[in-house]
Amino acid sequence: MRGVLEALHQGDYDSAIERLTRKALFGRKEEAREALLLLAEVYSLYGEEGLEKAHRALEEAYELGELEFHPLYRALLGELLALEGRPEAEVLPLFLPTEDPRARYHQAQALFYLGRLEEALKTLRPGLPAFLAWRAEALKGRALERLGRHREAASAYEEGAGIALGLERYWLLLDAAAMWVEAGEGERALKALEEAAALGEESPEDAATRHYLLARAHLLLGNPNRALEEARKALEKEEESGHKAYGTPMVAGQALLQLGRYAEAVEAYREALLRAEASERPYVLHELGVAALDQGAYVEAEGYLRELLREEDYPYLGQALADLAEALYRQGRYGEAEAAAREAVRLGAEASGELILGHIAYDLMQLEEALAHYRLAAERAEEGSREWVGAQEMVVDTLAQLGYRSPEEILARAEAVLPHVHPADEWHGTLLAYRERAATLLKEGRRPN
Repeated sequence: MRGVLEALHQGDYDSAIERLTRKALFGRKEEAREALLLLAEVYSLYGEEGLEKAHRALEEAYELGELEFHPLYRALLGELLALEGRPEAEVLPLFLPTEDPRARYHQAQALFYLGRLEEALKTLRPGLPAFLAWRAEALKGRALERLGRHREAASAYEEGAGIALGLERYWLLLDAAAMWVEAGEGERALKALEEAAALGEESPEDAATRHYLLARAHLLLGNPNRALEEARKALEKEEESGHKAYGTPMVAGQALLQLGRYAEAVEAYREALLRAEASERPYVLHELGVAALDQGAYVEAEGYLRELLREEDYPYLGQALADLAEALYRQGRYGEAEAAAREAVRLGAEASGELILGHIAYDLMQLEEALAHYRLAAERAEEGSREWVGAQEMVVDTLAQLGYRSPEEILARAEAVLPHVHPADEWHGTLLAYRERAATLLKEGRRPN
């Protein structure tokens, strides 16, 4: 079977299928059974398109006998049933305890189809033939991706790319780059994309994907001009391929925003909105809302965000409500802003929601309440994030307004946040003044009443 395995690794499936079919027809019983099992494996690689032929190969193998308790046969059958959407109660009893890497690969594939991602990851074993080895890494990458473990997913895809050949290697490198982007690792993404580009010719659709990922990587690295250039190349390739994704004008819009070209960014986002499927529209509307907020177009931001909030399945509703609360707060509509902020906190956007609640209380001179909200916001936000910086600044400011109560806290928070504030920002000088005053009070041993 070595020649067949090599053909499969090289992507020569027609030749491999022909040789296996001949062996199934003319080989001895044991050889025919082995050939039919491998043939079923090959057809399983085609997903739903290969279901009928994979089932037929398994049936023919079963008719040759001695497969009722064969781990690989049962694992393959379980995979096919899981792919068809059969329930766990039909699939899981098929699995037998085994250390055979091939059987465990197909068990893992079935578990993946069933949504049992952690189990799928634990089931995989090394020692697979090359044509399955890279697929096992790809399976691992997909499971990790769904679990939100982007760095691990990227590494798995790269591991698979190191085994795969030709287009499979190219596509795995694109998958790895996409995961490095999601993980915020722009340099790692660029390296994977450079390797992909070096592999030779690519279809317009694949080229569009590569340029799109290049644009996102350059955005991460603070290169908006280069990002815009790559986004435009991606748009050109999409025109050529006829496949127009909503994400490409989105990334162009993000680059334009970083370059301060708001009107052009809105045009790009509106193009994304035209391209987006129903499930994708909320993401574009959220981007439009945040962009309008950043530009001070609060009424416009409110419109986009209210349209977004009609989408119940959007996974970031809490943050969208916090953004709406900010748009309402900036318009001076404190009652509506407070209601939206409290709902945002309830839905998990605690840092953003608490920050707006703090601003409302501060403006109304309810400083003790404001301080409590700001402290909560700082506690719940990720260090260095926009919300964390804003909350730390306002805790310091509110304590100063309360007569420099707790100068130790003022000093500690000011020193923590200053490295995150640009020297040209007016807050930088304000924080330095608060820190100096608090340090003086502590040095003199005085505490304000």
